[in-house]
Formats: sequence, C-alpha cells, structure tokens
Amino acid sequence: MKTNIIKAFAFLYMCLQVGVVNAQKISLNEAIQKGLENRLELKSQALNIEIANQENEKVKARWLPQVSANADVRWNTQLQTTVLPFALPGSSESQTTVQLGRPFNNTFALQAEQKVYDANKKVDKQVNATQVEVQKNTLEQQKINIRQAITEAYYSAVFNKEKLKLSETALQRATAYLEAAQVKFEQGAILKNDLDKFSLDVSNAKLTHTKNQQDYELSLVSLQYQLNTNDKIEPAEDLTSVFSYSQVIENQLNTDKRTELKVEEFNLQLNELNAQKQKVKNLPTISAYGNYSFFQLAQTFNPFASGTWFPANYIGIRANIPIFDGKQAKLSTQDYVIRQKINQYNIERLKNDFNYESKSTWNTLQQSKLNLEEAKKNIKLAQQILETDKFRFEKGVIVVSDLKNSEYSLQNAENQYLSSIYNFLVASVRYKKASGNL
Repeated sequence: MKTNIIKAFAFLYMCLQVGVVNAQKISLNEAIQKGLENRLELKSQALNIEIANQENEKVKARWLPQVSANADVRWNTQLQTTVLPFALPGSSESQTTVQLGRPFNNTFALQAEQKVYDANKKVDKQVNATQVEVQKNTLEQQKINIRQAITEAYYSAVFNKEKLKLSETALQRATAYLEAAQVKFEQGAILKNDLDKFSLDVSNAKLTHTKNQQDYELSLVSLQYQLNTNDKIEPAEDLTSVFSYSQVIENQLNTDKRTELKVEEFNLQLNELNAQKQKVKNLPTISAYGNYSFFQLAQTFNPFASGTWFPANYIGIRANIPIFDGKQAKLSTQDYVIRQKINQYNIERLKNDFNYESKSTWNTLQQSKLNLEEAKKNIKLAQQILETDKFRFEKGVIVVSDLKNSEYSLQNAENQYLSSIYNFLVASVRYKKASGNL
C-alpha cells in the first residue's frame, strides 16, 4: 500500500509540473543578462542617447558655410515712371518724365555666408555634452531598477519553488502518518476520530500543495514578464545556492555614485551653463558674406541674347551687437543662479537620505541574518522533536495530538526558515542598491 501511495504522489507531482516541464532552467546572472537585453525601455533610452549625441553635430553644422542660389525671371508689364526735376535740352517743360528699365529683367544670384564668431558655440557644445551624460545616467538608472526587479522576481520564484518542495514533503509525511494510523485503527489502537484527524491533515496538505503550485507558477509568470520573454523559464538555483553568493560587506558605501544623486549634479551643471548662455547673449556675433549675381535687362524675352547680361558681386562682414534687451538676459541669469542653489540643497538632502537609507537597510539585513540563524536552530530542534515523538507514538507513549503538535512545529519551522532566507536575500539586494553597489 505504501508503495502505491508513493507512486500516486510521484504522478501527482508530475502532473502539477506540466506548466514548467519544458521550461528553460536559468541562473540569476543569466536572468539579469537576458532581461537587460530584452527590456524595451533600455532600447528606447539607447536611442535617446543617440539623439543627444547628434545635437553637437547640429552645432557643428551651423558653422558650415550657408550657401543659397536664387533665380528670378521678371516681365515688367508696365515700366516704372520717374520724374526728373529738370528739363532736357530743347524742352520747354520744367521737369522730365522718364521710364527706367526694360520689360524683361532676369536675375541669377549666388549667396554665401560664414559665421566667424559666436560665443554661444562653446556653451552650446557643453550643454549638449552634459545632456548626453544625463541620458547615459538615465540608462544606468533604468538598468539598476531592472536588475533589482529581476533579482527580487527571481528570489520570489526560488522561494515559491522551495515552498512547493516543502509542501510536497509535508503531503508525503501526512500520508505516511495516515497509513500508519490506518494500521493502528485496524488493530484497535486508536479511535475513528483520531483516524479522521489524520485524513484531515492529508486533505489540508493537498490544498497547501496546490496553492503553492499556483504561487510558483505565478512567480514564474512574473519573472517571465521582468525578462520580457515568451520563453518558459524556471530558476536553476535553490535558496541555499543563491544565499551562498549573496553575502554583502558593511561599509562598502558608494552612495556618491547613486544615479539619483548624479541627476541633481547634472541639473546643477546645466543651470550653470544656462546662466553662462544668458550672459553671452549680449556678446556680438560676426559673420562674413558674399554675393555674386548676373542681371539681364532686355526688350524681349531671350535669356541667351548676348550683351544683355551684367555681373555684380560684393563681399562683407556683418556684426550683430546687442545693445539693450530689456534686461531679459540679466533676469534669466538670476533665475538660473537661484536654481543652482536649489540643486545644491537637493544634493545635500539626497546625500543625507542615501546615508540614512544605507544604514537602515544594513540594520534590516543584519536583523534578517539573525532571524535566519535562529530559524536554522529551530528547524533542527523541530526535526529532532518530531523524530522522538514519532517513535514514542509508535510505542504508545504519547497520543496522536502530541504527534500532530510536533508535526505542526516542524512545518512552521520549515516555513519560517524559507521565509528567513527569502527576507535576507531581498534585504541584501535592497542594501546593495541603497549603498550604490547594485
């Protein structure tokens, strides 16, 4: 009978594992790498960095010669009349009326302009370079958040996988107790009520096992979502193996490298540069220009008529010197100076927040470690007590309620042990993030 029950449990476990039977086993490091490769927000942010890099190319392009050509074909259907304030020789009039030009007036011109000096160029390049670093920092911040999310999802999957194994063991144990109780009942050693209690334990163990299976499958779905993949996956590691390489060392603080702090530092730089940009607005801009043109004046429309095209060209230097802008640049500069002070205050506040967060998460981690060590002791003690009480029950020294209490104590100790490992792992990843080491 015992062999048949074991086979039945093996079949039941295989049926419950249908959802992950063909799943790819993956380690934590592999999961993080896969997630960083697949997450769409990282791909979008990489494009934002590419756009930011192109801004300096635009600044350079503005300093290339600006060349334009234009052509104008004109038919003066009525020539303009001009009055000269004198009379022509032999005329009795006091003025002379004349019409200037020709009916057909065609023009072809080539215009070129080159910037020579603009103080905004240097500042614009610095602003663009800072914007590139801002986008890179945003990408790194997204990676850190994704690493944390994937790690915690992986821990949750491993935790639920371990819970599933424990509930399977508990179900087998409850069934074995029921089998032994059945023999004792047949021998008249226990009452029917005692046998029913063992049957109830088996039923409850089945429900717990089914719930743990559902929790495990949901945690796999969550992990799959974090990796942005449709492939079936499951963790290749257990809590003990993950725990072995998840230790952290105190005082390895890199809070100055926190991406949130860098955001405020970059904002400070941008406000400094924007203040400079407002100041250079009052500096002159200088550019050189040139023009080469051909004009045709003809009585009839004939662009190819000889002797009707006349060249004209010129070169020059243009200076644009701002004199008074209504104090707009000065007022804007003052705004950016005030914003710099706000950035400095925010930097100090963030440093204080991160120092507090690192200390707080470290204390939580240490408490989790103490809880884990205590849980280890409890589970060993509960196993010893259960083995002793099982022997005593078989010898008729204790009643079934005493054995069941020992069984419950072991189950609680096992669950507490798993929870302690899981809490320690979550606390460790959060401490790594808080200390700037994730």
